[in-house]
Amino acid sequence: MHRVMKRVEERLLRSSLLFFVAMTGNCSTLAVGFVTEFRFVIHDVEGDAAAWSPREVVIHRGADLGETLLFVLENPTARTHVLEAPGLFEQIVEGPEAPTVKPLRVYVPPGETVHVRVSTERLKRTPGMGASGTESFQFFCPLHGHEEALRSTIRVSP
Repeated sequence: MHRVMKRVEERLLRSSLLFFVAMTGNCSTLAVGFVTEFRFVIHDVEGDAAAWSPREVVIHRGADLGETLLFVLENPTARTHVLEAPGLFEQIVEGPEAPTVKPLRVYVPPGETVHVRVSTERLKRTPGMGASGTESFQFFCPLHGHEEALRSTIRVSP
């Protein structure tokens, strides 16, 4: 019985050590490829309108603007929607060429999720901020209502 327990303890110790090594390796991988991800979901509202949630997102310049800023856009509805955010730009990386940027206007087909890499170059700079040091960008679905009440806000703060 004592030998059986000793073997079990040795196996647990090895498993724990392997788990620790695996986790440490994963943590270093995360530190090398720093990605900040924000999720957005479109919802149909009264009439033919639609609105993105959350209604407000805060991106911290110091903590969230690392190597990659990723927006994950979910569309659980039965129709195509768009996420448009004037002042923000999508970063498109294709092959070995330098990334290109274009205004952030992304179509999301029904029942799909789209991953969008957002350019952080402009966000890391500070022009256009209010007295608080915060810069605001509205986002909405221009296909199904661009009224003020249906708009959500992204705030970039120090």
